[in-house]
Amino acid sequence: MRVPLLTLALLLGLAACGTDGAPKYSGTTPTPEELYGQCAFCHNDIAVNLIATGGHGNPDFRCEFCHGEDLTPGTVGPGHRNVPACMDCHQDQMTHHDPAAGTKQECTVCHTPHGSSNLYLVNEQVTTPSGAIHDVQFTMLAGLADGGLASASDPGTGLCETCHTRTEFYRSDGTGAQHFTFPCFTCHPHTLGFSPRP
Repeated sequence: MRVPLLTLALLLGLAACGTDGAPKYSGTTPTPEELYGQCAFCHNDIAVNLIATGGHGNPDFRCEFCHGEDLTPGTVGPGHRNVPACMDCHQDQMTHHDPAAGTKQECTVCHTPHGSSNLYLVNEQVTTPSGAIHDVQFTMLAGLADGGLASASDPGTGLCETCHTRTEFYRSDGTGAQHFTFPCFTCHPHTLGFSPRP
């Protein structure tokens, strides 16, 4: 006999639930299960990261906000829900050298929907077009500053620099000419795929 995860968790004393069957907040710091319900029993690492980083830009978002009922049951796996594409909500943005463009993974080379210590849900590690994996610290919107788009003390490690190999400015190998020090997206907006404004 198969026992639903939430029922099993209750039997084992892992969650406290109300009459609606959803885990309820019971202490000073809510557990992942209390905040994200049954999803957190299997996807605990994602739920923990959502709590630690504030999640997808809105602390009121719950898993079902993006992962609603799938219109084609079974496509994600038995009992699972829809996996949306980023572009379902973010149509005004354009990708930039994204190998997953046009798929549900579009945007996830640079961003994670499940929370990041970086601004704008930028991944803490980015895989460059050459296949190398680089740690990324993006904690301020400055153009030329540590934690910004181009690093002041460690050239080549800033968010924009991480992938650039053939640009004239701020390359990943730490070379390239100096350029404006204000944020790159001032002239290279995300809505244009980071192409320069006309």
